[in-house]
Amino acid sequence: MQGYGSDRGPWRYRLFPEHELRAQILKRCTTNISSDGRSLGASLQPHVGSVNEDRYLIMDLSLPNGVWSLNCVFDGHGGHETADYLVSELPSLLMAGLLPTVTNLEGVSDVLTRAIFDVDEAITRDFLKIFPEEVDEIATMSDITVKARVNDQSSGGLNHQKALRCLRGSTILLTLVDPTKKHLWVLNLGDGLVAVLGSRRDASLQWNASILSDNHNGNNPAEADRIKRQHPGEPECIFNDRVLGNLAVTRAVGDHSFKLPRIYAEKIFLNVEPGFRVPAAIASFIPRNLSPPYVSNLASVHYVDLHEQSSCDCFIVMCSDGLVDLYMDDPDHVESLTSLVQKWVGIAGDVVKDDIQEAMLRLLRHALGAEDIDSVSRMLNVDMPVPYMDDTTVILQVL
Repeated sequence: MQGYGSDRGPWRYRLFPEHELRAQILKRCTTNISSDGRSLGASLQPHVGSVNEDRYLIMDLSLPNGVWSLNCVFDGHGGHETADYLVSELPSLLMAGLLPTVTNLEGVSDVLTRAIFDVDEAITRDFLKIFPEEVDEIATMSDITVKARVNDQSSGGLNHQKALRCLRGSTILLTLVDPTKKHLWVLNLGDGLVAVLGSRRDASLQWNASILSDNHNGNNPAEADRIKRQHPGEPECIFNDRVLGNLAVTRAVGDHSFKLPRIYAEKIFLNVEPGFRVPAAIASFIPRNLSPPYVSNLASVHYVDLHEQSSCDCFIVMCSDGLVDLYMDDPDHVESLTSLVQKWVGIAGDVVKDDIQEAMLRLLRHALGAEDIDSVSRMLNVDMPVPYMDDTTVILQVL
């Protein structure tokens, strides 16, 4: 396999026989299935030296009116600490928020967006408790003082962990289904994550695919215009289709270098050790940080009335951007997202109701190379020194 940049290879890989491919894919996935067997998650990062920064949740939420189904994909960037925090803290916030809505479902969308806002604000509060000083005082602190306070790994590392949650970031994709299975909410924050509703009224018909997620990044004109309106007179708030010329996503949990006054990145975040992977990239955009926040924690929510789908077979595909990226490596054969999601629901739809694991394997196999055994084998075990594919997480849910 040919490498990239200075790591051009060639690199060795083992060609698996056809009868081994199913087991080889499963071997490299972390999987989880819901208690009712109707949701299955799988996360894949075959590169041995890489840490998978994706996280996902498949949970039952037991409320007075029955059991709600919660599925989440968290795509961490810069590190996994923010995504880990979401796994730990978000479910309890959702439970507390949903309790008053069990008799009035109209409030569910607000509960979801509020929970995301609250979990991000909690990250901010925890960090500011470490540095309660005013901005002017922080500006006069010595690097020695800052480092001693934030790099406390020798005494448990609580401050260091709180700081890392600010430095790192995570996008979110979440689905929630009520106990009657007649109401579906889809929340997303950030870019690349995709939620698709597959449906068909008759087994003889083709599956329909409806995208239920939005794209929050600088390539989206609506997002770029929103940030420009919020920061008049700052031509570099968006350039090169990135926030402050650096960050692709326009909405996320974490990424507080884009949410707090610049002094926090300049004096504190750059002194976190270990901290940013490429400190120079952070230092380059700090002068553009004039009127934060630039990155939002306000999520988008789509509601689907499943009563209207009562005569249909329906299921959901949720994925991190890794699944999409697997189709984008060949610039001569780039597919539109609309075409891709139609392909996904066709691949999984015919078997997902009877064998959800088989549906998952078919999806992953297709993304890794479909019927090309050489391509699938190469993606599963090529011995390259650098990562050759993004973390890839998929959740299937039968409605």
